Amino acid sequence: MTAQTETATWPEGVLARYLTAGGATVDLTHQLTLHTPPQAYATLAACTGCPASEEHNHHRLVWGATVQREEHQPEAADRDARAWAQSHAEKCRAMPKPA
Repeated sequence: MTAQTETATWPEGVLARYLTAGGATVDLTHQLTLHTPPQAYATLAACTGCPASEEHNHHRLVWGATVQREEHQPEAADRDARAWAQSHAEKCRAMPKPA
């Protein structure tokens, strides 16, 4: 069994990984559309030890003086997902599921 502190291959599509207090991980992935080519519409942070997860949409409403518009802001979604993942990883005591 590989310890979490050792370098191991991450699952395909994982952008970032946070180690939880219990030894599981919180993985960040992009959620893709069915378009060709697929496009990311959100960043998902999901714990591998417990059912907790949070999805951060790449599209944000931006308010102007008289109208609102939608902007594609994947960097903001990634930043928010990383913040949630870090916060969850610090507190989660769930152990990783056995292989």
